[in-house]
Amino acid sequence: MKRAVLVVVLVAMAVAGIDVLADLTQDRPDRVPRGSRSEVVLEVKIRSGLDPAPLGRAQGLWGACEHTVYQRLVEPGLVELEAGRFLAVTEPAIGEHAWRKLQGCLEDFTLDRLVGHVVSKKDVLPA
Repeated sequence: MKRAVLVVVLVAMAVAGIDVLADLTQDRPDRVPRGSRSEVVLEVKIRSGLDPAPLGRAQGLWGACEHTVYQRLVEPGLVELEAGRFLAVTEPAIGEHAWRKLQGCLEDFTLDRLVGHVVSKKDVLPA
């Protein structure tokens, strides 16, 4: 009897562990409110030397990573805030799961000696 109870407990723990692991590793759809938006500030630097076309490189980096989310940039697209810093506004907002993928891509992707760093992300809910 004790052996049967132990087997049942071990199986239940294994199933619970697999479920937790699946939740951590699987892609889940995000629920984001209609009319919401995300404002992402991205810093883009070239590893060495002066960058003659920082906006073009930032657009290239965003373009290489935009496939990780279904949200698209709103007009006018990437806007340079200051030297090497850009604002990207998406509609609707980028949810938690999609954000992890996008942030990882923007910070890990290598493009022409380019280094990307996400400075901030702010979600704006509809009024």
